[in-house]
Amino acid sequence: MFKQAEHSFVLYLKKGAAYPAKVDGVLSLLEETQRKWQIAYSQVEAEGMKASDVQKFKSEIHSILPQVRGKIVSSKGFVLPLSGNKNPNLENTPVLILYENNGPVNVFPHLLGTTYFDIEEALQSILKFGPRDYLGSKGLLEDPVVKIVSNYPSILELGMRSIDANVDTEAGEIDLVLQDRESHYAVVEAETNANDFAVGQVCRLAASYAEKVKSPLKDIRRLIVCIGYDKNVQKTCEGANVELFQITSKRLK
Repeated sequence: MFKQAEHSFVLYLKKGAAYPAKVDGVLSLLEETQRKWQIAYSQVEAEGMKASDVQKFKSEIHSILPQVRGKIVSSKGFVLPLSGNKNPNLENTPVLILYENNGPVNVFPHLLGTTYFDIEEALQSILKFGPRDYLGSKGLLEDPVVKIVSNYPSILELGMRSIDANVDTEAGEIDLVLQDRESHYAVVEAETNANDFAVGQVCRLAASYAEKVKSPLKDIRRLIVCIGYDKNVQKTCEGANVELFQITSKRLK
């Protein structure tokens, strides 16, 4: 029999920090989420954290899929779980980690592309849709897509080879960078379900990557690799000069 995944939260905070009203709002939402979805939560105060606790905090955040957690180190005015020196940033923000079957699967706040995911906004979405649907909407199948294409780039095109993965740019993180047989770079956006937003995202990432490698934008190919896609996304890709690939399965026997 299929066993439903168990979810839980751990809220990290510092007493006396300049966000008491924020903590009150977060705790209220955690209580509602616990009542509606039976998601247990606990609190960890910075003052009681040992060196091993700090290391666990950082390791668990880093273990979350990059495509889900995005950026976690504070910079350019964004307050994130880790400070600029990559230590817990609990002086400036509480940090909430979501677990599935005791493994960390998301952290808040975080910056994904140009979108800032605040703790309260995330909890409101989880409260509305439930943890399973919320995590599904965040594209947890995208990491396997990246691995498949990274290991077998020729499934997209003969002569294609993998160059790099999880590449940071000013516009966000690129899932995968390939290079074709004519030595053109190809920026890949992996999507569980591709939509118009993904088209805009891969265009932004390609432009940023062109600046990063000092290459003309016209020489950077833009690829979306997905499992499914929305109804009108093919037309959007055509208009934006974005190549759309779908990974499918074939029964052999």
